[in-house]
Amino acid sequence: MFGSSILEVAIGVVFIYLFLSLICSAINEGIASTINKRGSNLFDGVKNLLNDPKFTGLAQQLYTHGLIDGISQEAANPAKENRLPSYMSSNTFALALLDILGSQGITQSYQETANQRQAELTEAQANLATKPDDADLQSKVSEAQAALAKANAILLKAEAVKQAHAAADTAAQQVTSRKDTARLQNAAQKLAEALSLGRSLAAEFPDQLGNIERAVTSLPAGHTKQSLLVLINKTKREASQGTDQIAAIRNQIVGLERNVEVWFNDSMDRCGGWYKRWTQKVLLVISIILVIGTNADTIMLVKRFSRDNALRASVVSAAERAVQNTAGNPAENEQAREKLLQDAESIQLPLGWVSNPNDPFKTDQIPKSFLGWLLKILGLIISIFAVSLGAPFWFDMLSKFINLRGAGTPPGETKKSAPQGTGN
Repeated sequence: MFGSSILEVAIGVVFIYLFLSLICSAINEGIASTINKRGSNLFDGVKNLLNDPKFTGLAQQLYTHGLIDGISQEAANPAKENRLPSYMSSNTFALALLDILGSQGITQSYQETANQRQAELTEAQANLATKPDDADLQSKVSEAQAALAKANAILLKAEAVKQAHAAADTAAQQVTSRKDTARLQNAAQKLAEALSLGRSLAAEFPDQLGNIERAVTSLPAGHTKQSLLVLINKTKREASQGTDQIAAIRNQIVGLERNVEVWFNDSMDRCGGWYKRWTQKVLLVISIILVIGTNADTIMLVKRFSRDNALRASVVSAAERAVQNTAGNPAENEQAREKLLQDAESIQLPLGWVSNPNDPFKTDQIPKSFLGWLLKILGLIISIFAVSLGAPFWFDMLSKFINLRGAGTPPGETKKSAPQGTGN
């Protein structure tokens, strides 16, 4: 069984690791919030997903779409640069993207419809030429002429949509960066006009999935085009499993939305890995500065906790309160974090480079020999890498040590001093 003092020394060191890790996390969150790292990370992820690295194509259209623009800070003030949203739901992404693609594909869809009606009319006229007096063939020619006239009338509206999207694309190409507020607002306005024209026509088109597929086919070659075509084909296979054709058609768009949402979520998981790696690098830098600045030398801390029973008891008591806190994990709960930091401030932790002249243990904050400096550097390096592991890791470790200490009555004690529960 662990000796009571050895376990308490370990608890004391882990408590300081947790204390410093929480400070590092707070600083990191402050930096991330100031530079809007989460928003820029999501922004880069969407640009990569939509194959728009210059932000002049589909990604720009998505971010200026009302569903996305509406969740951006400063969206109501066109004179200011929007603060990128730090979160975007998969459903919002899918709805905005399919709205854009549906509007873009409508011209080609109705052009194909007009071509088909023209072919039907030509065939009907050819059949009528062989039997000029056939009433049924005459009726079919009349019907084909009416269908072609209707298709051409709608095609005129679709051509207006095409021109509006062309104007939006031209405006988008003129945007030099996300900070180019005036041109970005102009591109957003042009896109809104194009979508307004195309949305009603796209909704009335009988084959909405085919309409979106035509828009995807017109995208530049790349992984976005390939991925969306794969998702469309997958949706067709899934929808064809319906009980009837009407149910299959009804399920197509719903199925495509669901597949696009999964595609988006999978991509955002990778973006989360980007943010995690950035956080690890920043935490390491902050840990170096904080550990050296506070002289959190692990070797020195072990020596001090081994000698100072009163300090050790105070830190263990604070550690127990941290584990027992009903608010939960201080790495995740602000109330628990504030309580732990307050407890740490109330204890005169053996940190800093200035020695306390009234210290009865005469702790050497600054070494006086070459060997002492080697041990100091080693102790600081250990602390740096320990603190960089993060507060969640050290809170879990502290909980295990506290539970281990409470597993039995240490030798020489008549009563457990450990907590009776962890509050979990």
